[in-house]
Amino acid sequence: MHVVIMGAGAVGGYFGSALSKNGVDVTFVARGKHLEQMKKYGLKIDSYWGSFLVKSRFTDSLENTKKADLIILATKLYSNTSALPLLKPVIGNNTIILTIQNGISSGDIISEYYGWEKVLQGATYIETEIIDPGYIQQTGSVAMIEFGEKNGKISDRCLKVKEILDIDGIQVNISKDIVSTLWVKMVSVGAIGTLATAARSSLVELISGEFGSESLKNIMEEIVAVGKSEGVKFPIGVVEEKFNSAIDEAEEFKSSLQYDFNNHKPLELDDILGTVVRIAKKNDIPTPASTILMSVLEKYKKGTK
Repeated sequence: MHVVIMGAGAVGGYFGSALSKNGVDVTFVARGKHLEQMKKYGLKIDSYWGSFLVKSRFTDSLENTKKADLIILATKLYSNTSALPLLKPVIGNNTIILTIQNGISSGDIISEYYGWEKVLQGATYIETEIIDPGYIQQTGSVAMIEFGEKNGKISDRCLKVKEILDIDGIQVNISKDIVSTLWVKMVSVGAIGTLATAARSSLVELISGEFGSESLKNIMEEIVAVGKSEGVKFPIGVVEEKFNSAIDEAEEFKSSLQYDFNNHKPLELDDILGTVVRIAKKNDIPTPASTILMSVLEKYKKGTK
């Protein structure tokens, strides 16, 4: 098997390293100082399952690279217009593109380039960050990828991807309703990181404030209402479950949106909570709290100075 990790940052880099450590042939696509360091010294991983060093192919171009059996797309959503064309040299007749990007729109975007017959949508649950260029730290016992077909069927290619990913250091699950899975993740991803970033607060500070918990629940409820307007089925009590999980994990919680904001990087705002607000407007669903958050952070979408 040949696996290409498009976007070997904190998330993609960890999953690619776990695969490489378990004997899978992996090509990592990255850029900048992170790529330079990996080319020189390899990719260092500290994780719940131990520490190790991966030495593999690290590149910023897939020209003259053999076809991929599986591509894991882990770039930021705003990078799709530049990242997706780069995949063309490694896409063969049987290549599968598994997106683990945040949000609910990634599958549709990829399908415009390569067709749904190449795409599997997925969600990932993991706490990981780049400590230094070439050095990724993963914490906690969860490093899960949940994915599935748009039509909910457990297809042969789903089973093939599950076989590749089902290794030490990765938990994997095939979803029978991936649209619901993505929206359920959106309830927390769209609300928590966005509110914490706008408030310039940690999650602990946010929920210990006088209005933080109420604000967080309001945004979560808005996301659920918008999803339901699109016909999405949510588990009963999903807001309470996500809110309680946030409280339980508040000390360890790290938001990629907040990390990007603090490091002056562009924000995945339009493609996460922004998508929800635009669908709400289309379907005439009131989302005052979410709309305010978008307004507060809008001028930082391209990064802070």
